[in-house]
Amino acid sequence: MPNNIFTPQWRPKVHFTPEQNWMNDPNGLVYYNGKYHLFYQYNPHGNDWGNMNWGHATSRDLVNWQHQPVAIEMSPKGLGYIYSGSAVVDYDNTSGLQTGEHPPLVALFTHTEAETEIQRQSLAYSLDGGDCWQEYQNNPVIENPGIVDFRDPKVFWHQSTSNWIMVLTAGHSIEFYASPNLFDWTHISGFGEDEGSHQGEWECPDLFELKTDSGVSKWVLLVSLVPGGPNGGSGTQYFIGDFDGIRFTAEHQDVRWLDYGPDNYAGVTWDGRQNIDNRRTLIAWMSNWTYAADMPTFPWRGAMCLPRDLSLRQIDGDFYVTNLPAKEVSDRTQLLNEISGNDTVLTRSLPQDSALDIHLSCEIAHSDKLYIRMYNDAGESVELKYLPQKQKLIVDRSKAGWSYKLWRTPRLEAKTLINTHKLDARLVLDTSSLEVFWQQGSTTMTICLLPTQAFNRIELITTQAGNKALTLAAIG
Repeated sequence: MPNNIFTPQWRPKVHFTPEQNWMNDPNGLVYYNGKYHLFYQYNPHGNDWGNMNWGHATSRDLVNWQHQPVAIEMSPKGLGYIYSGSAVVDYDNTSGLQTGEHPPLVALFTHTEAETEIQRQSLAYSLDGGDCWQEYQNNPVIENPGIVDFRDPKVFWHQSTSNWIMVLTAGHSIEFYASPNLFDWTHISGFGEDEGSHQGEWECPDLFELKTDSGVSKWVLLVSLVPGGPNGGSGTQYFIGDFDGIRFTAEHQDVRWLDYGPDNYAGVTWDGRQNIDNRRTLIAWMSNWTYAADMPTFPWRGAMCLPRDLSLRQIDGDFYVTNLPAKEVSDRTQLLNEISGNDTVLTRSLPQDSALDIHLSCEIAHSDKLYIRMYNDAGESVELKYLPQKQKLIVDRSKAGWSYKLWRTPRLEAKTLINTHKLDARLVLDTSSLEVFWQQGSTTMTICLLPTQAFNRIELITTQAGNKALTLAAIG
């Protein structure tokens, strides 16, 4: 399909997309004064990657977004393009930048020189609550120490040491820096040379603390890598451990994936909720570097997954990160209908005028098999298969319309962590994506789809009879 044909049939109803042109990684996620700010890697001049700036959008409910002017613009003749980074609310004015009623909002990002591709860390700030941004006149704040890939700073306030901590990637490892004021940074430690997956280059880190419902606290380090994901191309691994203000130490050796789907990358969390509830809400780029440049959407290219709340959960004596649609997304859902039955097959029509939050539950034996199929009148479908005996979830998108020409991995697999006789799952279906949240989000899969028309039927099939229920809700 030529890339200059308008494709409104694939424009998501609730997933964020730019009005036009290329978008990839989320940047500078910050919450202040009731408003969520989403910045992102953006090419204002075309539908392909390049000319990186920080695009900008805002929302009060994480579902409905307002497009804003480009926030931080590249300067090819200066320090260069504006690559990924983060933003924080400097509540205590440690930077000394505050001049009015609003605390400074401070962004740290990677400047990449156009000709040499040297990467340095720079600073920009907003004094009006996040609407207007200006670059610090003495950038960069961290010079390149001789590392080719030296980028994607994620910054947070570490209360016990009264320091800002910066986490950034350096090829196949993580480097940590500390600062009392966001301007003066000291290198304090490194992590990762012998940890996790190194099948691809490390990118877009994040570090934060999570607690279980029982109060157990752990530190979580997210690291995206490309290639090397669990189903080919891009993916995001995570480490659980401890951070003492200087060093991060992982407590497990196995590789753990935040999302097993191929289309969840570079996810990071919002800063700024510390004074409210300290929830960790993440958003990620919903694509894969293997085929992102070939996605046939126009006049935009690139989308974000739904915002998700991250939780720490103990399963079979070990700790894992789970993720479900953010509370704000759930608050925006409206129940459409619910059906239940005891037969092996449960079928339902799917409304086509909104994105759907599909909640399914059923009793399933260890030897049983579960099939979920969504399809349309053109014979296109996406199919899920759950094999509890093998602890495996399989998604087949090979028949999902135009997409069969694009996907390098049409059949996707994930490991399931919770395998009880009671199944609880949510499927979020939009015009060009499916997000699977299995067993309370203990296993998730994000999958792009390109059907020629909307799926209008769903089948839930088990090989043995048992109670099952299917609930449909509209999001928006």
